[in-house]
Amino acid sequence: SKGALAETGAAMRSMLAAYFEELNTRGGIYSRKIELRVVEAGGDATATAAAVRALVRQGEVFAIVGGLGAGADNELAALARAEEIPFIGPSTLLPQAGSPPNRYVFYLLPGVAEQARALVEFAASRTELKKPRAFVVHPEGELPVAASAAVEEQAKKIGWEAVTKRSYSSTRFDAAALARALKSEGAEAVFFFGNGAEQAALIREAAALAWTPHVFLLGVMSGGDLLQLVPVGFKQKIFLAFPSIPSDVTPEGLHEVRGLIERHKLTPRHVASQLSALAAAKTFVEGLTRAGADLSRERLVLSLEGLYDYRTGVTPPLIFGPNRRVGAAGAYVVTINPETKDYVTVSGWVKAN
Repeated sequence: SKGALAETGAAMRSMLAAYFEELNTRGGIYSRKIELRVVEAGGDATATAAAVRALVRQGEVFAIVGGLGAGADNELAALARAEEIPFIGPSTLLPQAGSPPNRYVFYLLPGVAEQARALVEFAASRTELKKPRAFVVHPEGELPVAASAAVEEQAKKIGWEAVTKRSYSSTRFDAAALARALKSEGAEAVFFFGNGAEQAALIREAAALAWTPHVFLLGVMSGGDLLQLVPVGFKQKIFLAFPSIPSDVTPEGLHEVRGLIERHKLTPRHVASQLSALAAAKTFVEGLTRAGADLSRERLVLSLEGLYDYRTGVTPPLIFGPNRRVGAAGAYVVTINPETKDYVTVSGWVKAN
C-alpha cells in the first residue's frame, strides 16, 4: 500500500510473517508449511483488486488472510465469492453482512453498522430511554450513512416509534442551529455520526443552551480532544461504541504479541492493526486445524462456520455460522467522565442482533 496506509500495511504484514514463520518452525499444520504472499495495494480500488486477482489466477492462493483493502473491500469480497477463496479477517468498517452473506468472507470485528446497532440496544436498556424521542443525524458519506441506516433499522426492530433522520453537508455544518432545532423538537436521544470536531461543537452548543440529551457516538469517528471538552452537565449522557477494549487482550494474548514483537524486532506501532492481523492469522490456523489433514477450501469454510466463542486472545470472542459472517457483531459502550477526563466502560459486550 502507498501513502497513509503504507505503514499500517507494513505493520500487519510483518506480524503475519512473524506468526507464520514461528508456526512453520514448529512443523506447520499437519506437516504442511504456510507460505505468505503479499499483494501491494494499487493506486485505487480497481488496481488493488486487479493485483489480487492476478495472484489468484496464478492458482497458488489457498486463502486470503488479513490485510487492508485500501478502498477495495467490495471488489475483494466479490473476487473471493467468484473464485471461491476464503478471505479471513479483512480490515474494514463496512463488512458486507447481507442476507444471505458472502460465504467466503469472514469478518472478525464489527463495522460501523454493527456498532450503531449495539448503541441502539444499549440505549433501549436504560430505563430513561425506553421509548425516547430519538434523532439520527449524519453528514453525507458512506460510513455515516451506513451507521444511520443501521440505527433506523434497529430502532424499528425494538419498537421505537419516533426516530427522525437528519442529514447535513459537512461543508455547511452549523452546530448552533442544529442544537437549537433538536432542543426545540424535544430530542431525548441523539445518534450523531459527524466527525470529532463536529461532535465537540454540537456538545458545546447544547451545553450553552442548557440542554443535555443523551448523545450516542461511534468511537471510530471521535477525536481524542472530546475527552477534554465534555462539560460536567453531560456526565453519564455521552456514550461511545468501540469494537474492542484493552481488556480483550488477555494475559496470554499480550505475552504472545510481546514475544512476536521482541523475537522478530517488529516496530510496536499501529498496534491495533498488528492485533487485527494476528487475530486473522490465528482464526485461519484454527480453521485449518479443525478442517483436518484432508484439506480443501470447502472444508476450511465449513470449519470456520463452526467457530463458536473462539478466543483469539486479542479480540472479543468470535462466533460464526452459516448465516453469520461478522465474528464479533456488536460493541462495547463507553462513557466519558468529565471530571477525570477518562473513558469509563459502562457495558459488557452488547450484541447487535
